[in-house]
Amino acid sequence: MTDRAGMVLRPATAADLLTILDLERTGFPPREQWSESSWRAELDGADRIVLVAADADPAESTVDPAPGGLLGVITFLIGPDTADLLRVVVAPSARGRRVGRGLVQAGLVRLRTRGIGQVLLEVRHDNTPALALYRRCGFRTVHTRPDYYGPGADALVMGAPVESVRPDLEGKNA
Repeated sequence: MTDRAGMVLRPATAADLLTILDLERTGFPPREQWSESSWRAELDGADRIVLVAADADPAESTVDPAPGGLLGVITFLIGPDTADLLRVVVAPSARGRRVGRGLVQAGLVRLRTRGIGQVLLEVRHDNTPALALYRRCGFRTVHTRPDYYGPGADALVMGAPVESVRPDLEGKNA
């Protein structure tokens, strides 16, 4: 799927693993990074949706992607009627280009086709960019887990009904 912002949104493959790990290194401090085996399990899991974003025309891009050419990655764990958004990583140079929103929206559209009714996620209470992204995508806080990430670092559990999602990938709501 290509959106009008010039991104290709597609299912991730095993060939993307090294590039996903590069994204992980640029997107999170070492203590928060997922391991190669964790990402391999995501890519191999039958109950997962893993999508990546890349420039539709890398030669025309004004953004430096992660090594390997990816702008971002997202992964969902699929349950019988609810999915968990487990991870979103966007290359630092691609932030502010709606890569994260495109990945979330594309994932939600795919979940809708599988009959999933709701998506949940956990996010650190002070992760302002992630909270802004999730709120723009229709997520609302449903629960707080005090000190989940350590003293004073609460986790917010957020949810969004999939059927209310509008797959507007490029308008002002994108």
